[in-house]
Amino acid sequence: MSENDAMIILKLTEMRMSDKMEDAFIWMYTQYKANSYEEFKEKYPLTSGTKERKYFSTVCNFFELCGVLVLRGYLNEDLFFDLGFGLDVIWRKVKLIMDDFKKETSVRMYENFELLYDKHEEWVKKNPPKIQPKWFHNIFISEDFKIFKI
Repeated sequence: MSENDAMIILKLTEMRMSDKMEDAFIWMYTQYKANSYEEFKEKYPLTSGTKERKYFSTVCNFFELCGVLVLRGYLNEDLFFDLGFGLDVIWRKVKLIMDDFKKETSVRMYENFELLYDKHEEWVKKNPPKIQPKWFHNIFISEDFKIFKI
């Protein structure tokens, strides 16, 4: 890890904490819901320029940028994945539409975001949480974010 990595992660953190980005992330976490690309287009049409569509693009473009930086080696993956910025939660929300979204737009659309998530999954397997709360072993979180006690 270099000083340059630290500067990049600080800049990404600054971007992520901006009001515009914060609004977009909060919307993605709390209100975005599309089980298919058809539903996505109906709820968040591109032609209308809705704030919701802008929020979607803002968050996905942020992770696309992060993907380029990590995948091309400009940013240390351990440093990025240790922070994460909610990558896993956001990808699980948008992955349902991505195949059809790419068919209609470009096969390369958000490819670095997707590859970043795949790389993150590999990283998670090799890097367990540093601290595991006592309750951690007794819960399961489903794909639709429901929490079950086991």
